[in-house]
Amino acid sequence: MKRISLLLITLLAINPLYVSAATGDKPGGFVESLQMPAWYDRDGETFPLKAGTKIYARDVIRTGKNSRALIRMQEGSIIKLGQDTKLNISALAPQEQKNGIFAALLRITRGAFRFTTTKLGRDHRRNIDVKIGTVSVGIRGTDIWGRSAENEDLFALLEGKVTVQRDGEEKFIMQDKLSYILAPKNQPTTAVAPIDLDKLDDWADETEMQQGQGIITADGEWAVNMMSLQNPEAAAQLQQKLNDAGYATDIQQTQIDKTTWLRVRIEGFSTRDDASSLASRMTNQYGIQSPWVTSSKI
Repeated sequence: MKRISLLLITLLAINPLYVSAATGDKPGGFVESLQMPAWYDRDGETFPLKAGTKIYARDVIRTGKNSRALIRMQEGSIIKLGQDTKLNISALAPQEQKNGIFAALLRITRGAFRFTTTKLGRDHRRNIDVKIGTVSVGIRGTDIWGRSAENEDLFALLEGKVTVQRDGEEKFIMQDKLSYILAPKNQPTTAVAPIDLDKLDDWADETEMQQGQGIITADGEWAVNMMSLQNPEAAAQLQQKLNDAGYATDIQQTQIDKTTWLRVRIEGFSTRDDASSLASRMTNQYGIQSPWVTSSKI
């Protein structure tokens, strides 16, 4: 069996998964893991997000229902996105040299978000500004969590020191570990308050990967075959339908009893349970009747 180039499939459109940034920018990070559905918008086009996708300035990352995404930035920090979240990479300037400054402007216009400076990245110089709804936060090296909702924006400082400014209000410094503010719509921002630990656990769950619920990584060894078809056009149409819905798919060619079949599949699941979870969710969706789990190597 072999993976077939989409250029060899009759009437198949260009596969957007392999389109690189046309801007000439250098990538500032990559998608380390995710739970589908998820998308990214680049240069006016929309593509399904997949593990390994490089992140560029002006990209927009979007997650769907029950989705998650973990992005590892060039200088070692990580960004976690919860479900139904939209992240705008408004500006991104990777380090040109080892002692250079990593700079970025990130905007969360809806959903939950966490930014964490890892041990690997703590020695790097960075200048990152995050805007969570109406609340702007200046980051140099810290751990923060935020959420932008229709009625209010929330910012929580888990560790470190940041500058904070809501639109139309004075700038101030937050440096108390495990503290937060609320910015209700059409009301003043609340005073800084300590985070209830039960509430903190709930917030953290919103941006953490859900084990056994469809986690995909670049080196995941399990796959879900959505459907096996003989007609190249039908295979292309199913792939496009799934891509549009935020499920990045491949097409694999195989021979059974001298007959060529085209398997539309999603690869990279961390465990068999992760693959089985998505297979169950996809059953009776998008015309898929009986998806089955297999090793990515088969």
